[in-house]
Formats: sequence, structure tokens, C-alpha cells
Amino acid sequence: MAFPRVFVSSTCYDLGEIRDVLVSFISSYSYEPVLSERGDIFYHPDLHTHESCVQEIENCQFFILIIGGRFGGEYVADRSKSVVNAEYQAARQSDIPVFCFVKRGVLEEHRIYERNKGNKGLIDKISFPSIEQQEYAIDIFEFIDEVRNSPVNNGIFPFDFGRDIHDILKKQWAGMMFDFLTRRRVQKELEMATGLIGKLTLASKKTEEILEKVYVHLDKDEAEKNISQLDKELSARQFFQDVLSHCKLVEFDTAKLDVLMSIDSNLPWYKFLEETGDFEISGSVEVFGENRRVDLVTCKRTKYCFEIGGAMDKKNTDKFEELTRLFGAFRELTKERKREVLAEFAH
Repeated sequence: MAFPRVFVSSTCYDLGEIRDVLVSFISSYSYEPVLSERGDIFYHPDLHTHESCVQEIENCQFFILIIGGRFGGEYVADRSKSVVNAEYQAARQSDIPVFCFVKRGVLEEHRIYERNKGNKGLIDKISFPSIEQQEYAIDIFEFIDEVRNSPVNNGIFPFDFGRDIHDILKKQWAGMMFDFLTRRRVQKELEMATGLIGKLTLASKKTEEILEKVYVHLDKDEAEKNISQLDKELSARQFFQDVLSHCKLVEFDTAKLDVLMSIDSNLPWYKFLEETGDFEISGSVEVFGENRRVDLVTCKRTKYCFEIGGAMDKKNTDKFEELTRLFGAFRELTKERKREVLAEFAH
């Protein structure tokens, strides 16, 4: 049985007692605490210890960040950062949950810095009692800003004692379990809905065949034109249905109908998805266990993705081409028809 690994990142000398207490707390959940001073990190003989710490984070499932009054050691690969800065950035890149705790005194003095940072002459004269070395005060405050200004996963909690961190983590981890169980129930509902949609698609296909025969019978001259228009609308609907079903969505999460209508449909389909705000395009990433690198367009909410470039295998290449063909049909619709199609997938 595998257990979550929890990386604890902070300066050691001033927060050593907090780190020790966290070991017991994390272990009480049967999670595995990962702290540099306990030998929980493999220090690769070909790497600097800083790099070993940073690389270990990708093997963890939680990241606890504690910011106190010390800047900490300078990161060997970038002296403008501390090792803790580098560890936090690695956690963000690994997209694991971050729980950030800031010593209450430091957080209160950060507010003073925020109000006066535009006046450098004044800031240079202010002494911040919670900061051990005043020359690093701005670096610490800007690090807090980096966490706070992150678009997601940017919660910051003040603390005075280890028990404050205990109480908050209990609530946060309980909330994550509730979210997991809720998503599990919703996932089952989505799977049922996907099955029903598949049956409806077959029914739609039968209806299409019947309509073709009716068109030919009633108006032979216009039949081909009408059938072609019908095919384009069905293909356009199929594009959006395929994308949303693959990503376990019923409709676009953030994009309203007017937003969707304002996006240039001459864009490639994956660029169109990116413009909705519900998807993002990433650069070349390695496919785990397959020794190939691909470009992805990823649903921000569910993290399901499509391969859109690089070393795609045949299955994903075929899917890419199919979506390109279906979106091409949407592109050829009139503005009114596009609105009718998109209205089915926007809230």
C-alpha cells in the first residue's frame, strides 16, 4: 500500500522545533514526512544537496511551506533565491497541493511593507523586528507575495505555534478528502451520462439517415445542399461533445456563450479551446514511462488533456486529425448556426 509523502520546506535553524512537531503530526496520519535533516532525501553523489532537495519534491504528494524570519541559505543554482524559494517553485511545477504558513509577526510586518513599498527611501529606514537579518526583509516579503499572487493554490495561514499548523492542516486535509469523495460521486454520474450520450449519438445517426431520405424524396434539387449543411452542424456538435466528454465536463466551465462567439474560429481547434479560458497549452513534456515528448492542451479543471504535437503515437495522431476535421465543419457554419451549436455547451 502506498502512502502520501509530505515535503516540509522551511529554514531549519529558527523553525527546527516546528519541523520536529510536524514529523509526529504527519506520521499520525500514516503519511510519510520528508525533511532534509532527517535523511529522508536521497542526496545523489553527482548533484549538489540543494538540487537533490528540489528533485525530491516531484516524488511527493503534499508540500508544506513555512515562512519565518530568516531568508535561509542561498540556492546554489541561483543566488538571488533561497533554497526554500527553489523548493516552492519546484512544488508549483509539479502541481502538488501547497499549504503555506507564515509566522504571524512576519505576516503583520508584510502589511506594513505592502503599504510603503512604493517609497523606497522609507522602506530602507524601517526596521522589521520579526526579520532576523534586515537586508533580507524585502526578499522574504516578496516571497510571500509570490505565493499570494499565484493564480491558484495560494492560501496563506498565519501561525504562532505548532498547534496552529496542526489545526489548520486537519481542516485542510479533511476538506481534500471531502472533495475527493464528492468528485468520485460526480465521476460516476458523468460516466453514466457519457453512456447515455453514446446511445443518443447512435439515435442521432439513425435520425440523420432518415432525414437524408426525406430530403431526397421531397426536394431533390436542394437535398444535397441541405444534407451537407446538416452534416456540418452534426460534426460541429460532435467536436464539442467529444472534447467535453473526454475531459469529463458537461459544458464549458468559465466561458459564457458571448465569450465563445467572440473567439476567432479560424484558429486551430486547440487554440480555440485555449481562448475559452478553460484550457491551457503546455510546451513539450515527457510522457511518463513512454520515452517521448509531446505538446498538450489540458483542461484546467479536470487535468484531462489532448496531445497536439511532438512525438504523438498513432492513436493520438488519429484523434488530433479527427478533432481537426470536426472543428473544420464548425468553422464553415454561419454565425447564426455557430451560436446555435455553442449554446448547447455554454452556461
